[in-house]
Amino acid sequence: MNKKVFVNVAALGLLMLGTLVSGYAQSESSACTNSLIAGNYGFNLQGTKLGGTGPIGQQIGVAMTEFDGKGSFTQIDTVTVAGEVLADFTHTPATGTYTVNSNCTGTFTINFTDGRPPVVVNFVVVENGAEIDTVVISAGGSQGIIAAGSIGKKRFSK
Repeated sequence: MNKKVFVNVAALGLLMLGTLVSGYAQSESSACTNSLIAGNYGFNLQGTKLGGTGPIGQQIGVAMTEFDGKGSFTQIDTVTVAGEVLADFTHTPATGTYTVNSNCTGTFTINFTDGRPPVVVNFVVVENGAEIDTVVISAGGSQGIIAAGSIGKKRFSK
């Protein structure tokens, strides 16, 4: 009887260990690379501009971003703060770089061409690259200027 209990407990322990290891292995994926987010994404931006030059207040915007799958992108956007248009689709596209980590988190930096300071964003890629959820972590090298996030959806699925 004690041998049967020992075998059952040992089997349960191995099953639990296997579950933990497989869960950990799923948090890192060979699919999570820069090429995962290649293509066009439409972003919906919402948040608050807390400081810096220009108007302060609720920030709302949309952007179309084209990721090249190799770590670079271009973006056009329209952004309002407190109802005032700060940027629209007529400006020269912004450029930037990005990195997707092996756990499908990442960072990108947007370098604007219309006088706005560079913005650094952390993100999570979900739905096998169909969506990118973001949060702004700095603007112009400073934290606390923009409290905003966005959801980007892939424009065309392959």
